[in-house]
Amino acid sequence: MKILTKRAFGLLLLVLILLLGLTVFTFRYVKDARTWAQYPTNKHLFQNGQLLSTGEIRDRNDEILYKAENGVQRFHSSETIRKALMHTTGDSYGNVATSVQVAFGDKLSGWGPVNGAYRFNDSSFGSNLKLTLDAELCAEAYQALKGRKGTVGVYNYKTGELLCMVSSPTFDPENHPDVAANPEKYEGVYLNRLISAAYTPGSVFKLVTAAAAIDKLPDYSNRVFHCEGEKLIDGDKVTCPSPHGDVTLTQALAVSCNIAFAEISLELGGDTLQNYAEKAGFNGNLEIDGIKAAKGKINTAGAKGGDLAWAGIGQYNDTANPLTFMAYMGSIANQGIRVSPRLIDKNSGILKLLPDLGPEKKRILNKATADTLKAMMRNNVTEEYGEKNYKGLELCAKSGTAQVGGDKAPHSWFAGFMDRQDCPLAFVVVVENGGAGSKVAGAVAAKVLKAAAERMVSDNTQ
Repeated sequence: MKILTKRAFGLLLLVLILLLGLTVFTFRYVKDARTWAQYPTNKHLFQNGQLLSTGEIRDRNDEILYKAENGVQRFHSSETIRKALMHTTGDSYGNVATSVQVAFGDKLSGWGPVNGAYRFNDSSFGSNLKLTLDAELCAEAYQALKGRKGTVGVYNYKTGELLCMVSSPTFDPENHPDVAANPEKYEGVYLNRLISAAYTPGSVFKLVTAAAAIDKLPDYSNRVFHCEGEKLIDGDKVTCPSPHGDVTLTQALAVSCNIAFAEISLELGGDTLQNYAEKAGFNGNLEIDGIKAAKGKINTAGAKGGDLAWAGIGQYNDTANPLTFMAYMGSIANQGIRVSPRLIDKNSGILKLLPDLGPEKKRILNKATADTLKAMMRNNVTEEYGEKNYKGLELCAKSGTAQVGGDKAPHSWFAGFMDRQDCPLAFVVVVENGGAGSKVAGAVAAKVLKAAAERMVSDNTQ
């Protein structure tokens, strides 16, 4: 009897171990099978680290951007478009982690959790993907950057459709260069800077500080701040390029007065500034169709004196992700509601069989605050940046010249939106070590937005 009991317990233990193993495997399969299938060692889908066959990646105008067939990879016929969209399509070896090849490789290859790598037919059922991007507009942005490191993003702040996503440096994926042999030229070349980078924001962050001031400072519209060009705060010197004299909040934003925003930051306090930064998306991961953007970071909860003053100006330890900041611009344009960017057209391939719940929408500013910021940003353009430089765009914007330390030139930022019903577009431009924001990044934005408006109006009239 004792032997029978021991055998029964032993059998029961084996059964429990088997059930536990099946449970773990099922959980891991549901969670990770998609990733397992996309390993380059999977000979059903890959050969020599390259995809054997995929569906097509097309832009919003049905231009074919990428396709693999019988181990041969093909990109767009235009070298300029191939370079502009390398970070979107990916290179030939899957080095760009956020590329469509990598992030949506299962859909492109036709893999599914039930049928695995089996294909229903040669056309790879459900494997074609259509993007919201406009390839020609991306080419315009690539050319406007003129080989400088940085990024350009443009999206429809009503629908969430991402129309332009360009990162530089880049290369022609059909002619893969020796990246290791040219480390300076290709520094961070596999990084999509719109999605995966975080930069010191400089003065574009003053929009976050201004939002807090509008809500929290009593009688903010009648407040006057005095700027003599520099101010000593607890032993730290805060400076402006030139004295601005007496300025209101609207004027301080237009001339980007550091002294005024230092005083505002001290009055608001670190906790309030932290709260408004987090509402704007800092310290959080914005997602674009499941791809997580890098975190922009701000930590002012315990900051005081000069540190807090510089943080409210967009310096100190502040960093901002361009995609997230572009979405913040969209929220100001959209009466305080942030519409998350989208890259994949939900009416393409097998996705058209699934219900489209639309982009994620989240209120991050109250309507009155957003409308006030919009008016202030419009004033920036008409009074400081020059309406003639952005003729017909009805532009609302803020520039940033972000100091990065050492003997390096500052990063150049320009971000905002078009206040036009027929062109509801928000944008961000960053040129690394580019210098003055309105002159350098602003010039890039002008060229791209004019092209975007022309293309959008043309599409709407067809």
